[in-house]
Amino acid sequence: MTTNILLILASLLFISSNLSAQFTDDQMVDFLKSATLSELITQNTVFIMEGNYYQAGLIAEKLVEKDPENSNFNYRMGLALIQSPMNSNKAEPFLLQAENNLSKKYSINSVKETNAPYETLYYLGKFYHISNDIDKAENYFNLFLEHANKKSENIEYAKLRLQQCQVARKLLGTNNGFELVNLGNEINSSYPDYASVVSLDGSALYYTSRRLREDSSNISFREYETNLYAEDIYVSYKDFDNNWTKSKVMEFCLPDRNEATVSVSIDERRIYVYKDDDGIGNIYYSDFANNQFNAIQKLETKGVNTENWEPHISVTPDGKTRFFTSDRPGGFGGRDIYYIDLLDNNEWSEPKNMGSIINTEYDEDSPFMAVDNKTFYFSSNNPNSMGGFDVFVTYRNEEGNWSIPKNLGAPLNSTGDDIYYTTTFDGNTGYISSNRFDSNGHIEIYEIKNTHLGIQKVAALIGEISTVNNEKLPEDIAYTLTCMDCEDKFPLTLFPRISDGIFLAPLKPCKTYELTFHHNKGETVFHTETFNTNCIDEYHEIYRHILIDVEKMELVEQMDEIKSFDPLEMKHFFGYNRNQLDPSKGALKAFLDAIQDQVNE
Repeated sequence: MTTNILLILASLLFISSNLSAQFTDDQMVDFLKSATLSELITQNTVFIMEGNYYQAGLIAEKLVEKDPENSNFNYRMGLALIQSPMNSNKAEPFLLQAENNLSKKYSINSVKETNAPYETLYYLGKFYHISNDIDKAENYFNLFLEHANKKSENIEYAKLRLQQCQVARKLLGTNNGFELVNLGNEINSSYPDYASVVSLDGSALYYTSRRLREDSSNISFREYETNLYAEDIYVSYKDFDNNWTKSKVMEFCLPDRNEATVSVSIDERRIYVYKDDDGIGNIYYSDFANNQFNAIQKLETKGVNTENWEPHISVTPDGKTRFFTSDRPGGFGGRDIYYIDLLDNNEWSEPKNMGSIINTEYDEDSPFMAVDNKTFYFSSNNPNSMGGFDVFVTYRNEEGNWSIPKNLGAPLNSTGDDIYYTTTFDGNTGYISSNRFDSNGHIEIYEIKNTHLGIQKVAALIGEISTVNNEKLPEDIAYTLTCMDCEDKFPLTLFPRISDGIFLAPLKPCKTYELTFHHNKGETVFHTETFNTNCIDEYHEIYRHILIDVEKMELVEQMDEIKSFDPLEMKHFFGYNRNQLDPSKGALKAFLDAIQDQVNE
């Protein structure tokens, strides 16, 4: 029986018996107490057809209690669990019990049905695939393909997963130079946490969470289909000792509305947000102004948001290109990655599909361009994945062509979904969202260290603006960076990060740059300097510390003597919200020790 027929039957059931597509908690308790067996089965069917797997699971649990050996009831329970964002790792015993009695004549609507459908074999294969038991996964997928109804929508998924199992065989148990660390309780919670975006200097992490807020303001707003709280965007900063601080929910997030992290501008003054508009996902943004991130607004850039699904957008560090994903017609299938370029007239180009090298007939998502404007990461659920979404990397050559994408392998990728990979300036540290089997049954955020994906032929400007007497940094202070001897003299204007005064920008090696600090919408300049980047292929950093008098809005000269100790290969990292520096520990101590060592020489 196909899904379309089942949907029609479920709709008829809904109309004829006035069943509900969702229950409140109290209604569910009352229903489970009073419902007949027939009502339990019928309501469970409606929930499954609606994709309401949480409440379907509550009823299936009641059915299994009534008849623990009933294959139909166990199939319903196993299906609800494996489709759950929280409990997929608990599905095995129910699906194994369902396997004992399979029937090609299975009827999901019959209250007398005691058998399970052959779809059980597919879901067992999926379970073992995610849990890295590739032999069992392949066995069940092959059994499913041998016995499945030829109209089953899971046939194509089973064929795809068999291909992915072959990839997993090659890559599982290997280590491609990655060190993977679960970020622990300061970032991850007992609820799904995902869609992380790291700042280029690695000191701020923005991400989405389905957790209960600390003040419980969202306690009344849960999705009936998942029993999860609405999506909120959180941010955590690294402290003086390089540890993540307690995460805080962003002020524009409403407790009764889903807002998910998409990307963050290089100066962290704009956060791009995904919001579901009545089933049509669109990209929004929130800008920092008047000392806060303001209410989200729909992105009006022509060609990005459509009547189709646009779940992701990212902006290159130089601000010239935006990559986004969409399932609009005319692509290669599923979600494709598109891009738009900033034109000379300051308008955006028409969207262009990234082509068949990147996009496939399957889903591609979460594009991210590294600071070299050549290294491009994205996730894809294609036959070259180990299972679900894997992270791939491709490189753009001088002619603008992309290399064949490479699967980054284990342990960065797993047989679960691995997505939303973003990196710091140098490319050696990244963050990923993954629902691998050892992650408590739901998606969590991991840090990835590596020594082989480092960026070459790129420099970075990393600095901090601090104020006399620790006054608050005016939010209209900005800086403009212009390459004086580049073919493209496109000036890049950014703002320092309002939380700590950090400012960042990508640079090209062996070039001369003019750096100008200004305020009043660029009308008042209070500091200008030029500097050169090194003529080397290796990634390197240029550090600046600017001290200003806010009342006079002028630069205060300081630490001139440090200029004689060149180069100081030490980052002067002040840390989030640490205006009072402690010279006895942390990065400042290391910085001062380095100076002393050079003095002693």
